[in-house]
Amino acid sequence: MRECFLIDAIRTPRGRLSRPKKNFVGELANVHPTTLGAILADAIVDRNPGLPSEKIEDLIYATTIAVKEQAQDIARWIVLASKLPVTVSGVHLNRFCSGALQANAFANASIRVGDYDAVLAGGGEHMNRVPMGSDRNDPDRLPITPEIRKKYCIVPQGVSAELIAEKYNISQDEINAFSVDSQKKAHAATEAGKFKNEIIPIPYMDAHGEQKVLDRDTHINPETTIEKVNALPRPFKENGLIHAAASSGICDGASMALWVSEDIARRYNLKPRARVVSVANWGVDPKEMLDGVIPGTQLALKRAGLKLDQIDRFEINEAFASVPLAWMKTLNVSKEKVNVNGGAIAMGHPLGSTGGILLATLINELERENLRYGLITLCAAQGMSGTMIIERIQ
Repeated sequence: MRECFLIDAIRTPRGRLSRPKKNFVGELANVHPTTLGAILADAIVDRNPGLPSEKIEDLIYATTIAVKEQAQDIARWIVLASKLPVTVSGVHLNRFCSGALQANAFANASIRVGDYDAVLAGGGEHMNRVPMGSDRNDPDRLPITPEIRKKYCIVPQGVSAELIAEKYNISQDEINAFSVDSQKKAHAATEAGKFKNEIIPIPYMDAHGEQKVLDRDTHINPETTIEKVNALPRPFKENGLIHAAASSGICDGASMALWVSEDIARRYNLKPRARVVSVANWGVDPKEMLDGVIPGTQLALKRAGLKLDQIDRFEINEAFASVPLAWMKTLNVSKEKVNVNGGAIAMGHPLGSTGGILLATLINELERENLRYGLITLCAAQGMSGTMIIERIQ
């Protein structure tokens, strides 16, 4: 089996959801999702000039809502919209929230078995132009059959978040504290410039027709307090625990990474930054659809031959606060190692792109702190999870 290396991992800033009633237009609302992906593909080429772009063979790209401007094979449209040569193919996949992580896993595996030498992988979600639910416009023509509904209780993710909080005996105080802490950490990391190496600035037109550039995540609210979040309504359950501030933000964003074989890295003098140690996907009952990150993590560790205390940093997607809290409580992992720069509660969760965003954040954190191993895990709809362990190349 050949060696495969991560050479670069980048992302867009995350732009906010438009609020028409407040006359607010999200920063990336008028930037086409294909354009977001093309900007990142071009940035990869520009940041790695030693690699001839014609050596890149494919682009593996994920979205969760694969309709409207994210329909058809958006990966190929991104290639055609970018400076990549026409010889680069493209494939579009969907594993819901863990889609971009899966795209990167497929890139790594394909290179290791010899199918490719250089691949781009990532994902995007434009939640302004392709809102959640856009792929469910016709309730009579869904893939959920009556037989499935007889076997499983299909619930919204917010309801599942409440069930996870109850199952793992997570308190309101824990949820509120975690939610506020995510905002504080994300704000501190942004002000310290910790995301600069991973963020590619995106030009956009604001509501007044002025040309601007977005170079940071705008969903962060550092003024959040325990008192403010505790006063929010509980939409998923009467007298529940999960509120908007304990939920991932709806936003626009994209991610992209470059993977190459050892031979290509050597031939073109590319500096390897990391390699994949193991990957795991896991399924659970869709009623508790956010629960798969725990067994998924355990399987990834087993495959890697590693123990939890050997992992230096963890990126657990903050779909809802109850997910990382349940994960930390069950696996007995210190919060000092988890989401040290904040997470999706503060910065937003552009669904299909987030796995790639976490990859970019994690490799930069490992390099900055001179650490070795990192683990990413995300829950995904319909009771799935995706997990990846990477090792920084020192």
